[in-house]
Amino acid sequence: MPSHLLFQFISSAIGILTLAAQLFLSLATAHDNGTSYIAAIVRFFSYMTIWTNVLIALFFVLSLIRPKSKLNGIFQNPIVQTGLLVYILVVSIIYHLLLSRTWNPQGLQYIVDINLHSTVPLLYLIYWVFYLERGTQKFKNALVWLLYPILYATWTFFRGVLIQEYPYPFINIIQLGYETVFRNFLFLSGAYYILGIFIVAIDRLLFKLKTEHGR
Repeated sequence: MPSHLLFQFISSAIGILTLAAQLFLSLATAHDNGTSYIAAIVRFFSYMTIWTNVLIALFFVLSLIRPKSKLNGIFQNPIVQTGLLVYILVVSIIYHLLLSRTWNPQGLQYIVDINLHSTVPLLYLIYWVFYLERGTQKFKNALVWLLYPILYATWTFFRGVLIQEYPYPFINIIQLGYETVFRNFLFLSGAYYILGIFIVAIDRLLFKLKTEHGR
């Protein structure tokens, strides 16, 4: 089996099993938390960590089993592929800097936590470096990649106003107020943009090194 197919298979398996395990844990603890299964599922899909890991899992699964599908054609767009790298790296960085110290997962939840925030980001970073096309990114793409966090934030704020619940403490309007949350959102948007610029620079550097090595 070619190395890229093996990598896709391993990454697909880890991604799917991790998401399934997290959903199982969310449903298993629903009763203890005083929520219904439906509410637990809705809360499960309220996290950007979950959405981003779903997108990464879809990328690997479609690349492996439906390489000629229209949906995979979208995922094979270099702008989308590099955007996914920006998103999953932000998920990992924000978690380890701001959220990891706020709880102490045990057992299966500990393994799931590592996979969602460390293993999957590392796997996708490795795949992006060694298997995806280089030299196609432009610095203006960093602005395009802001669409995903903006859409997520808009949906999260509307959801929060309706049900008075927010998935992350730094966007909790009830506790922090609109001004602080808006400032936090601007900070996070800046982080996405700066990381996007950095990734484009890395893409160009890797392309240059590959070109020079191929001479």
